[in-house]
Order: sequence, then C-alpha cells, then structure tokens
Amino acid sequence: MSIKSLTIGFLCCIFGAVLSGCSWITDFYIQNLTDSKKIIKINYRYSISKAIANESDSFAFHYENGIWSPRSFYKIKNPKSLEKIEVKDSSVVLELYPNSTTKMYTSHNGSWRYRIKSVEINGTIFYPSELINKSRYISKSYVYKIE
Repeated sequence: MSIKSLTIGFLCCIFGAVLSGCSWITDFYIQNLTDSKKIIKINYRYSISKAIANESDSFAFHYENGIWSPRSFYKIKNPKSLEKIEVKDSSVVLELYPNSTTKMYTSHNGSWRYRIKSVEINGTIFYPSELINKSRYISKSYVYKIE
C-alpha cells in the first residue's frame, strides 16, 4: 500500500465520522402578537405524563414578555416558565400571555415535528406540516406567529 492510499483512506474515515455526527438543535417557538391571552393545547404522539414527572425541564415551556428572536431568546439567563393548565396522558394545555414569545419544544434535527401530533390554538388544530409551512425558519428554529 502506498502512502497516498493510506492518506486518502484516513481522510475518508475522518470525513465520514464528521458527517455522521452532525446534529443541531431545532427549537419551535410561538409568538403571541395579540393583546389577549391564547389557549394552546399540544397533543403529543406519545405518553407524556410520566415524562413530565421525570424530565420536568424538557416540558418547562419557557416564555418572555415581548417578541424575541430565537437568538435573543437563547441568551436569556432565567426565562419564566408557563404554568400548565391541564396535563393529560398525551397532551398539555397552556395559556400564552399577550405580546410574548414561548419556546414550545427543543429537539435535535427538527424531531419536534415527529413528536408533536398537533397544536390547537383557540380551537383551531394545526398539524406539524401546517405549522412548518406557516412558520418562519430563523437560524435553525421555527417561529409561529399568532396575529
């Protein structure tokens, strides 16, 4: 074997390892641009009641008053957490404050769209494909605006 073959093989292995480990965080936000509170029901594709008890940080639903970009929201040191109005086996009901930004889900590589079955906003049901189409994609995050 020549040195050239070994070098090419080594570089291919490194390149393959780098590409196979690519993963990025993809957040899903809802911004309530109205002057009134909005009731949100998130329906999941799996049972979340035990997950909420065991992984409370994953279901904290952080929010801030004001309309924040994903990058600015990420820099907030201690965001507030929404109170859960109702928790069922596979759904959570929340109340979004007026003129606020809420982080609904944090996932890797956009997997939130496979874990959320639907989001109901004031009685209107949106499926992940609709939310993606109606959201803005800003620096690896999806932002849905309630206007």
